[in-house]
Amino acid sequence: MVWFIIGGGVAAALLVLLLVFTILRFNQLSMARSLCDEAKRQLIGEIRARHALVPAYIGTLQQMTGNELSTIALALASAERAPFGHRGAAAENALTEAVDEAALIPTANERSLTSGPAGAQQPAVNEEIDTTIQLLHGQLQVLTERILAAARFYNVNVERYHRQRMRPISRLFTSVFKPREPFTELAGDEGGPTSARGQE
Repeated sequence: MVWFIIGGGVAAALLVLLLVFTILRFNQLSMARSLCDEAKRQLIGEIRARHALVPAYIGTLQQMTGNELSTIALALASAERAPFGHRGAAAENALTEAVDEAALIPTANERSLTSGPAGAQQPAVNEEIDTTIQLLHGQLQVLTERILAAARFYNVNVERYHRQRMRPISRLFTSVFKPREPFTELAGDEGGPTSARGQE
């Protein structure tokens, strides 16, 4: 009789311990998921800020060059339409390359113009536009760095969240805690190195 009572007490204690551990694991998963979602929100905010600035950059470049700049316009459209995740990261990398390549256009045009006989008579307005282009490009570079930092933060949280999902007790809640897609290019994607940029 005594051993039966002791055994029942041990079993009850183990059951309570298991219940407490399960609740703790659920709370940890919930917190990890919330961190992922907040990091994603911040990343998308930085991406949208860059997307909003690119049209002004394109318009100013067109004043200087007169070119259509279809490459950067298509890269922006692709980035705006791309889903969040691997495809979004690839599209954002392609947009970064297009922005950086477009920044070289005024310099190339300036060299060709100043090499001619009328190069000395270029109006001062071109210098003003060129300065504006440089400022816009600088702002876009700052936003790009913020996107990279936000993406690294998001990907670290996704990795931690997925590790927690794979733990034994956590697998009881896989239907509640869905996986989150990392924000990196897949190996072999075009558009730049495997880094992090994209949109929702």
